[in-house]
Amino acid sequence: MPSQKQEFSYPGQTSEQLLLFAYGAFLEVGWTPKYAGPQAIIGYTPRSWNKYDDEIMVEAADEIMSVKSSLVHNESFDMMGKNKKYIKDFIEAFEKIRTSAPKPEWTMAIENLRTQTIQTVTAEAKQAEEINKVMKLSGSNLYATYAIIGINVLVFVLMAIKGAGIFSANALVHIDWGSNYSPLTLSGDWWRLFTCMFIHFGIIHLAMNSYALYMAGVYLEPMLGKKKYIIAYLATGIFASLASLWWHSEGVNSAGASGAIFGLYGVFLALLFTNLIPKQMRSSLLQSIGVFVVFNLIYGTKSGIDNAAHIGGLLSGLIIGFIFYPLLKKEDKEIKSNLALLAIVAVAVLSAWLYLDSPGNKIGQERREAEINYLKDAKFPDSEKFYERDKEYVQSDEKIFNMLNDGTSSFKDWLKVNEENIKLEFERATSTIAAMKNYNVSESTKQRINLMEQLLDARKEQVSIIKQLAQEDNPANQLKLAEIRNKQEEILAELNKKNN
Repeated sequence: MPSQKQEFSYPGQTSEQLLLFAYGAFLEVGWTPKYAGPQAIIGYTPRSWNKYDDEIMVEAADEIMSVKSSLVHNESFDMMGKNKKYIKDFIEAFEKIRTSAPKPEWTMAIENLRTQTIQTVTAEAKQAEEINKVMKLSGSNLYATYAIIGINVLVFVLMAIKGAGIFSANALVHIDWGSNYSPLTLSGDWWRLFTCMFIHFGIIHLAMNSYALYMAGVYLEPMLGKKKYIIAYLATGIFASLASLWWHSEGVNSAGASGAIFGLYGVFLALLFTNLIPKQMRSSLLQSIGVFVVFNLIYGTKSGIDNAAHIGGLLSGLIIGFIFYPLLKKEDKEIKSNLALLAIVAVAVLSAWLYLDSPGNKIGQERREAEINYLKDAKFPDSEKFYERDKEYVQSDEKIFNMLNDGTSSFKDWLKVNEENIKLEFERATSTIAAMKNYNVSESTKQRINLMEQLLDARKEQVSIIKQLAQEDNPANQLKLAEIRNKQEEILAELNKKNN
């Protein structure tokens, strides 16, 4: 809070006289006296749409007056020199007022300010006591919040060492460490619903979630107590993971604390909708948290953000918050509280079991094994290069297949239309296969490359047979054509097994 203070000497002036002249000086410059004590008076500059009301405090002892100007609205610097200007303007007005006697009504005005100040301080102290009784802010700590943030940071560092990436994420490492990867979560890895809460896709993701968690924890951890706070965090995190799986029926690889954090904000919102927290504080908190939640949900519509997890966490948090309300409203009875927490844990676990075990959601062992094999293959150094080349090969093969089956009835006509074009595609596919054979990939991928090469050779052989048929259409050549087509079908069936 930028501030500046100056002292001035006025021989022969008592503190009360100095305060009377100070009051008059406030009025002279158009500032509003708001608080007063035995030896001090505080006023504020006018507030407008483009200007804050800044604070000026005048303290008086016999013959000495100090003037302190402060910018009280979270400014970091007084770049415009406002404090210096305020003190200068005040002193100029003070010297002007001092040339004449104080007005009689100023004495009464200062006494009224002193009375109002005592009433305000008393009311604020009472309000603070009520707030502290509910929210338990004094004498509390945030050990659970710090512990969760610490675990998240530790996991991030260990994953970064393993190659997860600091700014851009390596999805394969995240899957290894327990992200909510639906093919594995839905085929037996139930624990991913839990572990994904402590994994983050890059340092920005981690930093934003850590900040949001801290801001929620500052209020919620003292108010709920550590047991309720941790269970709310973990339970809403599980519901967030389930919501993510349900929404992304095509498959998802999600991670991050944001689902559980939205759950905590849901708990907080539920409590703010009740009369648990005193109204004066409730209104401002409801506004700020409401803005935070709405903004992040709108921002979450961007691609790459798992808004389903956010909404799942938020809704489950609202329900848990309303469950907590009667426990917090009255003196907490340990047995009732423990039963409620046990029920929340039981519902979260049961919901996870029912969803994961549902026939419509559960993934079979065959697909799981195929997925695990795919992930193993993807870890080889040249796997990405292979997948890019694989796309090129598939495109070429589709063109070759379409040309071989374009419906032209005469073999001679087919050669006239397609011979040059299919030759170009053969060259492209041959080049692609040659590049892939040099890649550092898994044995199963090498087998796929071998089958792709066999398929290409069979396609080439079919064109050779078509040339023979164009010269002499006889049963022997027709039999060769049928056999090579059958061979291609067999190779494709093998390839499909490898791909699946």
